[in-house]
Amino acid sequence: MKDQIELSENEKRIRSRLVILAFILFSVFVLGMVYLATNPATTVTAGLSYAAGLSMITLPCTFPLVFVIVPMSMGKGYKKGFLMALLFGLGLTVTITVYAVVIALAGSYFGMDRATTIMYVVAGTAALLFGLSELALIKFTLPTFGRGIPRIIVERQDYLKALFMGLFLGNAGVACPNPAFYVMLTYIATVGEAATASILGAIHGLGRATPLIFLAILGIIGVNATQALVKRRLAIGRLTGWFLVGIGAVILTIGIYGHHWLLATGLHGGWDALFAKAGGVAEYECCIEPPCTECLTNNLWEGGACFCRKVLEEGSFEGVDNICDECGVGISEGRGVFEMARRTSKYALSTMAAFIVVPIGWFFFKRKREKKGGKSDDKG
Repeated sequence: MKDQIELSENEKRIRSRLVILAFILFSVFVLGMVYLATNPATTVTAGLSYAAGLSMITLPCTFPLVFVIVPMSMGKGYKKGFLMALLFGLGLTVTITVYAVVIALAGSYFGMDRATTIMYVVAGTAALLFGLSELALIKFTLPTFGRGIPRIIVERQDYLKALFMGLFLGNAGVACPNPAFYVMLTYIATVGEAATASILGAIHGLGRATPLIFLAILGIIGVNATQALVKRRLAIGRLTGWFLVGIGAVILTIGIYGHHWLLATGLHGGWDALFAKAGGVAEYECCIEPPCTECLTNNLWEGGACFCRKVLEEGSFEGVDNICDECGVGISEGRGVFEMARRTSKYALSTMAAFIVVPIGWFFFKRKREKKGGKSDDKG
């Protein structure tokens, strides 16, 4: 077919290996999800840490990473696109490992919200800057920090971009994990050993990276095999830019207002309910923030949420006497997650919309001005 590219022998070998690797990664993902759905998340093992990482792709906080890594690695060629996907996964794994070690040294993951918030702000800002750069609205290059950086690194900004985006976005989902992830964090905090934490954190990070790399490979294989799409690299660059702007807007808004406003959108709960019914893997959200001791230490959740949360979600006061004292006090103090969502949703949605609408207006205004400039030059 005319749309197909004539590949060199080397490209054919790389493509064949990527197809095989994609099949292996998909098989690993399916087996991991089956393992997590059929085994109680009570005993922390390397298998549980990895499977918990795999399942994070189903959460509304982490699935959007697909729209960062896939467009970023498309249209770059088989080798370069795959290396960028690997570097993104490496950055993500490093960040999760650092989180795990810090939790082990601190002996608790309470207070990590502040670090997570800072990371969200940094990640959201970086995504927006990279997106605006892809759209040619600004000129942005990664700092080289002096002349000591090897020239080969300076000249390969795409690789650095993939690595840094993985590092910045690796914290996505820390604020809204599933039950298995909470079990792992509790174990790490209790044991308090940095070595154990680093191993479990790295394994969990690899689990998170696996489905992302799989999806990136699919995008790499599909795009690089089609002549029409390769000829439209400018369009692919713009697509990547808009995805980064959208993801950056969401992440930066979470960094500014926290993640509770998502509960008021309907998307959050609907997404979790869908995956909970499909495979029993859902996000675990406590009634109050920070969570009550009962939920975290005694594992009083069922189907992804504790009884208190179910009562509150249904809007019914029947059985309200069964809500634990700590949750009752927290709700009375304004720490209930739904009340927090109602307080912040209006401002958060307005801010997120502004982060998206302003670049759209900027983009079309610039195009219109460039067209007028082109016509003026033609007349001259």
